[in-house]
Amino acid sequence: MFSSILVAIDPDAGAEATKLLAVAAELRRTFGSALTLATVMPDWSVMLRAQRSPVAVRQFFEIAEARLAALAHSVAGVDEAQCRVESGFVYRGILNAAASVSADLILLSSPAPRWQNGLFGTTASRVARQSSCSVFVIRD
Repeated sequence: MFSSILVAIDPDAGAEATKLLAVAAELRRTFGSALTLATVMPDWSVMLRAQRSPVAVRQFFEIAEARLAALAHSVAGVDEAQCRVESGFVYRGILNAAASVSADLILLSSPAPRWQNGLFGTTASRVARQSSCSVFVIRD
């Protein structure tokens, strides 16, 4: 049913990330899917590092990719996942990563509703509205 799953994840999310990876591992076992873990660095974060040097930006991306790989190796069934680091608006980075790996499912988590989400929306809602593939949202 799902041959390619993109897991949009924040490596700093702790228990939320572990829960998301456990679901990803189960989906992989069930469908025999290829997994890709992706994280998105907001533009402002990249720009701050770019003020120092282009080398700092490259190192920033390398560190983020290494952290994703370490996270993948920490959960059985996810250890062979590919890792990608994107930059820009988070929801657009997720959609771009999904398109580049021809994902037919995007897996991501979303926090419990808060008043700010009503005003601005969540990344998960933006991804779900604009994605050309199925989106599976795990509630924190």
